[in-house]
Amino acid sequence: MNKNHKKLERLLLFYEVAQHLSFSKAADKLGISRSYLSQQVRQLEQDFNTQLLIRTTRSVRLTREGSRVQQQAKTMHHGLLDLERDLEHSYEDVAGVLRLTAPVAFADAILYDVCSEFNQQYPEIRFDIEVGHHLEDLHERNFDLAIRVTENPPQNMVARHLMSYCHWVVASPDYWLKHSLPQHPNDLKALNCMAFPNWRGWRFQKEGQELVIEANGRFAVNENGILLKAALAGDGVIRVPEHLLWDHVNQGRLQRALTDYQVEKRQVWMIYPPKIEHSTRLLTFVSFLRQQMVDREIAT
Repeated sequence: MNKNHKKLERLLLFYEVAQHLSFSKAADKLGISRSYLSQQVRQLEQDFNTQLLIRTTRSVRLTREGSRVQQQAKTMHHGLLDLERDLEHSYEDVAGVLRLTAPVAFADAILYDVCSEFNQQYPEIRFDIEVGHHLEDLHERNFDLAIRVTENPPQNMVARHLMSYCHWVVASPDYWLKHSLPQHPNDLKALNCMAFPNWRGWRFQKEGQELVIEANGRFAVNENGILLKAALAGDGVIRVPEHLLWDHVNQGRLQRALTDYQVEKRQVWMIYPPKIEHSTRLLTFVSFLRQQMVDREIAT
């Protein structure tokens, strides 16, 4: 029994190495020494009488047998996380920790305020929020709820549509005074259009027709907040999600252009593991978040 217990531990340790393909990164995540981790993986190879990893001074690779063991260890790892998540989620009380992940823009413009209002009604809830743009594996990262912008939510998760949004094309009133307000997307070609470095194509739709304009301005950065700062300073034109611009446009700091065009419509989803789809705290928050979008008239 003791041997099996140790073998299970080694399998889970091996899984982390296989995921990172690095003893150092796996050891850091696990909070153990690299030497102990290496020793346990070598012992696992002896237990199975087979080589699981190909080690060089620069890299770690899985053998064919190592890939098979990784898949079995992944099932075990996910099973333990599911059990832990299921046990910690009360099915009666709205209390405990909710682990959320959301894009930076959504977290800044919407999520923080929603969580604050939720806490006023349910003070025993604590939020752990990580901002990011990627579709993380919720099993791996141990999130309860992910807010993600995607056209294809993962099939192995529960996905509920939260909202749609478009992008707005804006600049400061002073900038438009100097360069005149564009009447057609092609007019943007003569302006300093600032964009994400890997997302320069601005897609416009009107009456079933689509037009893509390349934003080749003098400044590019992969963060909406910095683009917004540049636009407020009068440096040029930006295209960012509308919920980042409501206050700035309403208060006259920025002015929209090409309002008769639809620009880059996106879908936002609430995604969570099926194992906790009946969790009281999760479902209460999901319903609250959805209602907040309706109240703010941005749920479509």
